[in-house]
Amino acid sequence: MRVLESDQLGPIGPGQPAPHPPLAQTIVELDRVNRWNVYRRLRELGMACECRCDRPLTVAIHTPADALQVWSVVRSTTHPKLALADHLDRCWQHRSPK
Repeated sequence: MRVLESDQLGPIGPGQPAPHPPLAQTIVELDRVNRWNVYRRLRELGMACECRCDRPLTVAIHTPADALQVWSVVRSTTHPKLALADHLDRCWQHRSPK
């Protein structure tokens, strides 16, 4: 993922404040299948995003929590399930008292 610095969104018009603080459109570069799966999941989570044919997925990031949510959805879509399960298992082992 990369944030496009030039895509900072500001006020809607002269004298009209934006409905949210300025936000960045983040381009998420994925293959076609993963792009649509990530897009669908982000929409289910209520995140503002856009996905057009043969274009990268763009996601509006309002908060650090939004950024983490995008990262999590992309990771869960692009990493093998066994690797995700192993990571979760290591996290549980690390948190459990010895």
